[in-house]
Amino acid sequence: MSFPTQLDKSLIVKYSAGFMFYMEKHKLMDIMSRLLAELSVESVEDVRQWMGQNIRRIAQDIYSKALTAFHLGTAADYFQLPKNYFHRIVMHGRPGSGRRTMAHVLAERWNLLILDADALAYHHINGHQQDGNALLLQQGIEKDCVIKRSEAIGNIIQERLLKEDALHRGWILYNYPNNRCEARELFEGFTVLPNRLIFLQVSERMARMRHLMRSYTPSPQDNITYLERQMQQYRKSETLLNAYLSHRREVVYVDATACFETVKCQIMSQLTKTPYILGYKYGESGTLN
Repeated sequence: MSFPTQLDKSLIVKYSAGFMFYMEKHKLMDIMSRLLAELSVESVEDVRQWMGQNIRRIAQDIYSKALTAFHLGTAADYFQLPKNYFHRIVMHGRPGSGRRTMAHVLAERWNLLILDADALAYHHINGHQQDGNALLLQQGIEKDCVIKRSEAIGNIIQERLLKEDALHRGWILYNYPNNRCEARELFEGFTVLPNRLIFLQVSERMARMRHLMRSYTPSPQDNITYLERQMQQYRKSETLLNAYLSHRREVVYVDATACFETVKCQIMSQLTKTPYILGYKYGESGTLN
């Protein structure tokens, strides 16, 4: 006698998301596309034998070209990102570097879901249903405990990234990570990992000037006290966070001191014409423990 089995949909979603990342990291779809393309132009009688003889050659060619382009830091002349590619982007930089503005522009370009970590935390903690993450976040705020805040916000973001719209559209996240522990959780603990982190680099002086000269869109945060607190928090975690990010292949460094259009074009070129390489550089995972 058989009994109906209840499937946990969340486990299926997590498995599917993890498998998607595995396929992307090892470029399995690129390899299969290349195999099918070569098969279509050659007259092959025994397909299985041909695939067994040529799959290593094709995989090595794809891997070597991608790694060469990555190490040289140049756009690959053979590479063009598919239009239906699901971008999973993190915008990072000090306050005033242009993270929010650039996130909205890129989201409009590729129809990405915009995720503001601060907004997610605010709506979660002020929602009608208070779960464990909301209580943990509340404790972290009241006791000024960075560990509890980071854990709660990380859990909230992970839950949001597993929603159907995020999985099927791609997303762009900003205001997270804010320290090395959050960065490690983002790249090593999340089920749905980012495939790019855009690091907007700008001096603190220029960032302050941009904040204080936003007279056309003033906000309550545009004051010296709030800005000083933000800059202080960034300086406190900057060294360790930057040291970790410098070992990640997903990170793209962009000089954000130029005009907005120049920075935008540079980012879009990097995202569409540079092969995506995921993971640690040169197998350096053991150096950061």
